[in-house]
Amino acid sequence: MEEQEEFNNTENQNYGGKIDISDQVITDVVILTLAKLEGKEINQRSRDYKYYRKQVTIERPDENSVSISVKTKIKYGEKIPEVTKNIQRDISQEVENITGLKVIAVNVYVEDVISAKLKEEEYEEETGDQE
Repeated sequence: MEEQEEFNNTENQNYGGKIDISDQVITDVVILTLAKLEGKEINQRSRDYKYYRKQVTIERPDENSVSISVKTKIKYGEKIPEVTKNIQRDISQEVENITGLKVIAVNVYVEDVISAKLKEEEYEEETGDQE
């Protein structure tokens, strides 16, 4: 009986059941958002997916919130504060809209400033999918 009372107080309750969203789903939302920001269309089978997968870390402080960290490389000439704010905003909005979880932080780590041409070559090298 105590378990039932505790269950009824769960915020994620929906029609008598609990909804649980895996870290992989959250990661996929982040990856697709990052790719979209770079003007790419990808899926789990595309060559860039493996690269993006290595760049995302998910932390779950509780069952209703998430903290996200992403690593990125900025193209030479782009304004780092502007690009990183866009990344934070878009990831936060997409994850909250799609999952219903509260995004408490989106940490963006700029690892390098590179040319646009070099960025494409590095994706191919890191994923091992050269054509």
